[in-house]
Amino acid sequence: MNHFEEVSKEVLDGMLGKNSGIPMGFHRLSNHISIRKATYYLIGGYTGSGKTSLLDDAFVLNPMDYLLDNPSVNMEIIYFSMERRKNFKLAKWICRRIFLKTGRVIPLNRMMGWVEKKDRLTKDEHDLFLESKDYIDALMTKITIIDGPKNPTAVRNYVDDYAAKNGVLDTSDKYNPKYYPNDPNKIVEVISDHIGLTKLEKELTTKKAAIDKSSEDKQRMRDLYGFSPIDISQFNRDISNPTRKKNGDVDPMLEDFKETGSTQENADIVLSLFDPYRYNVSDPSKYNIEKLRDSSGKKKYRNLKILKNSYGSDDIRIGLAFQPEIGYFSELPKLENIKEKDYEEVLDNTYFLKNKY
Repeated sequence: MNHFEEVSKEVLDGMLGKNSGIPMGFHRLSNHISIRKATYYLIGGYTGSGKTSLLDDAFVLNPMDYLLDNPSVNMEIIYFSMERRKNFKLAKWICRRIFLKTGRVIPLNRMMGWVEKKDRLTKDEHDLFLESKDYIDALMTKITIIDGPKNPTAVRNYVDDYAAKNGVLDTSDKYNPKYYPNDPNKIVEVISDHIGLTKLEKELTTKKAAIDKSSEDKQRMRDLYGFSPIDISQFNRDISNPTRKKNGDVDPMLEDFKETGSTQENADIVLSLFDPYRYNVSDPSKYNIEKLRDSSGKKKYRNLKILKNSYGSDDIRIGLAFQPEIGYFSELPKLENIKEKDYEEVLDNTYFLKNKY
């Protein structure tokens, strides 16, 4: 196949709908990005902003819910959960599932029993937990969770082994190796949450060196195998600089990513998640965020921004309603369309159930 024929095949696949990607459950966001093969994503935010919850909603659970209803579409996820152990993550996913099915809020600390005796799960709530078994079993046929911090070599070796079991690598031309997957239409996500926990190793003796190598490996996974890496990264603390706050310069930027500039340079799509309450500033999108804080002080809003998009528009902001006890996001209406009722329904949780994916 010559160069033009290779491009022609991709164009034809696009006409047949094979390149449209998998929806993320956020309709406005999906106008700009989707989950596709051979795309490197990066999500950044400050500690406690909800980065992992957004990752799990947009790149794991909403897409998987779509796939369960559309079995003709295929995706698998290799999830390096470097910060949270596997059982913690599965329990949180079950809390989310129960909320979306019944409207009942069971926070993770109650689900895991990290509470006083009087606040432990009731029998009725435990029955809801047991009803989630089939759902979790179905998810885990498509998701492999590897917990604990890993160095770049461990991540690379695991993904190379997966690629070898699921396709053929032709290295006859050492300058132009080709990978032929068994299922050319399958999307494979490789998630690292979060890359700041990447372990050091021989010749990678600084955090920056380890993260840079990890990001370089993600480029290779994208370009050689056609996989779609997704990295989570912390922001640095520059936003807390009094001068920056005084100047109103609080909107996250590509320069805010911690440790290195390589990840945001290498990624195709970069998203930021911002909690304006944390820094006592107004929302960059101008939503009335005081109407999105409930009587107990729970902050039920985050600001999502597309910082970089190699395949479309960037500098796009989307207001998200956030259910912090469950870790669930829903898009808010555009600012000019939001009504008082929408604010009220976010506070009583009915907004999330009415607008669930």
